Amino acid sequence: MHKEDRYNSLIQYYAELNGFDFKLIKSQIWKESNFNPKAISSVGARGLMQLMPATGQEMGLSDFFNPEENIIAGIKYLKIQYQHFPEIPLHEEKIKFSLASYNGGRGYLNTAIKLSKKDNIDYTKWDNVSKYLSEELWPKNLVKPDFVQIIVYVNQIMLKFKSYT
Repeated sequence: MHKEDRYNSLIQYYAELNGFDFKLIKSQIWKESNFNPKAISSVGARGLMQLMPATGQEMGLSDFFNPEENIIAGIKYLKIQYQHFPEIPLHEEKIKFSLASYNGGRGYLNTAIKLSKKDNIDYTKWDNVSKYLSEELWPKNLVKPDFVQIIVYVNQIMLKFKSYT
């Protein structure tokens, strides 16, 4: 069995239970940990879905390296991010915003949405808002996000998702 398929049944069950496409969650796990349940990032994120310790605890995760627990907690966290974007009407766009928030935090996205609204740009489209997550357009007086990381994260997951479909 290929490593990408090892957790298919778990991913499918919990993705569908939470209203997500199985291939989307599989794409996110590919990006986060390349299906390594023992993965630890340089900043301390752990497991298949690379949850930070505080986030994992908030999601009720007790064993970061247990694939099923990590998948449940990661999907739960993504669903919370998804629910935090009621202003984004289209599902595919809301998914992109949710992934960006999962990776970089909702605060940065709030600022980018606010900036795009100020410029009368359609703030419901990820491609429009993501432009505001750039060195050139980001307010100089605010803490800067890792612009490239957030945008690449979303783009790579969406490309992998499309390759699965």
